[in-house]
Amino acid sequence: MSVTLPIDSASQTQSAPNTAAHPDVIPEAETSGLLWWVTVVSILPFLAVPAAHLLSNPETATGLFHYELPYYVANGRAAIERGNGILYPNPFDPSVDAPVIYAHWLPEFLGVATAVLGADPGTLILALTVVSALLLAVTTVQLTRETVWVSPHMLPLLSLAAMWGGGGLVATGLISGFISGHFDPLQFDPGNGLWFLNWGRNALFPTEAIYHSLCACCWVAEIRRRSAIANVFLLLLATTHPWSGLELLLTVNLWRGCLWFSDRRALHRNSLIFSTLTLFVFLAYYKLWLPSFEQHATLQQVWELDWSLAWSSAIPAWGIVAAAAIVRLTTDRSALRQRSVRFLLCALVVATGLSLHDRLIHPVQPLHFTRGYVWMPLFLLGAPVLVTGWNRLWRRNVISRIAACGATLFFVSDNLVFSVLQCRAQLAQEDGFHLDLHDRALFEDLHRQHPGQTVLTESMKLNYLLPAYTDTRPWLGHQFNTPDFRDRQDVMQRCFADQTVNASIIPADVTLLIILRDRDCQPLVSTGQWIDSSLPNARWLVWTRLD
Repeated sequence: MSVTLPIDSASQTQSAPNTAAHPDVIPEAETSGLLWWVTVVSILPFLAVPAAHLLSNPETATGLFHYELPYYVANGRAAIERGNGILYPNPFDPSVDAPVIYAHWLPEFLGVATAVLGADPGTLILALTVVSALLLAVTTVQLTRETVWVSPHMLPLLSLAAMWGGGGLVATGLISGFISGHFDPLQFDPGNGLWFLNWGRNALFPTEAIYHSLCACCWVAEIRRRSAIANVFLLLLATTHPWSGLELLLTVNLWRGCLWFSDRRALHRNSLIFSTLTLFVFLAYYKLWLPSFEQHATLQQVWELDWSLAWSSAIPAWGIVAAAAIVRLTTDRSALRQRSVRFLLCALVVATGLSLHDRLIHPVQPLHFTRGYVWMPLFLLGAPVLVTGWNRLWRRNVISRIAACGATLFFVSDNLVFSVLQCRAQLAQEDGFHLDLHDRALFEDLHRQHPGQTVLTESMKLNYLLPAYTDTRPWLGHQFNTPDFRDRQDVMQRCFADQTVNASIIPADVTLLIILRDRDCQPLVSTGQWIDSSLPNARWLVWTRLD
């Protein structure tokens, strides 16, 4: 069966397949229904992870199944409880003078839902995970439909491949394991796979799923020549996430710059002016205004980490789709005449440059720019080659069909193995946050009776979760957003090093101290500076500093 290559969306006409000549072709109406099933099925491996979190212990599971998720809720609550509803301070800066300078609408939505409407942070994250994963799957189908035209009955399979597809990271890890004796399927997948080097894995985190959905919508609108609609999605992404926002701004500006250079119409000029001005404002905010505040400048030095992508990870992660894209571009002379192909090349150039910028300049977390933004353009560019090769195998004989199934399994192995290992970690409670009744009662009492207080507990988990569940300021919280985190952690450990509380080194700005009931609190009483708040909690004591 021949595969029709993508054509310009302005002149694209998709005639219905001749079902009489090809009895195996699924009618278009059935294909549309199948696409909806594919949309649901495509997110199941990723939703299995939060499901495993809930199953690990339904009574204590919070729904916050990864370390970073409470951070977004904390930012949103800070906008309501410590900011002005639009701008907010760093929720992990306990200072009352923390500058109110950050503005990102997605965390602020979480803040309204929790601080104003009373939603439970974990329940909110779980609901948003399902909704955003579906949104990513739907926008991925639309992006695939817009950039790759194949016979209609192949579109569901291709859309599923876009969500499940990966590379050879697991295979490389297994081969290395046989050689070295160290068996870790994800040893070449950075952060145990949590840097999301392929596209579909972003469905796991609700924030990343929303970012990528906005990106896909912008790409589709730009390819369809609907610049005004593209501008809306461009602004939405740029105003809620610095990494993806910068990546999309550079992509759109490169694309529009190329259009204006080749065809200097007013339409191209005006759209380029808009996106260029947006980029300037974006850079002025992140590179000029925020660093003008000492607190942010200090944190920015912490954030400028050399989280780079090694070639031993990049090649197996992108090798399959890169090879297919190269074959397509070198054998199909008409490819570069297609608008979608030219746009995808712009997206690829920007994403690759940002993801590997450490090869040229001082690195600023290059891994933040991967997130499937390199993989997806390569996949879409090479999709006709992948489909043609798969069809040829499938239509020959039984042995060839077995080979096609094996190739498919290899292509999706990165995401399937990742999901299995993540589920295992959740079931073993090695990741995610669990709170029992005593912990939840503590948070409720703190939020109701001690708003605005600076709190230190002897639990790193509770310290971190405080601003997501309560209107308090943690003296020690997120490892990359707490000022002087290492020094503060050392102070905390010395405060609670023995069975008794070392009252002499409790930081002066801590106004609430939360300790276990079995500790000797006599040193606190002896200082005359602390009083037991007598909260009705069987595990925790809350001591208040006297004025």
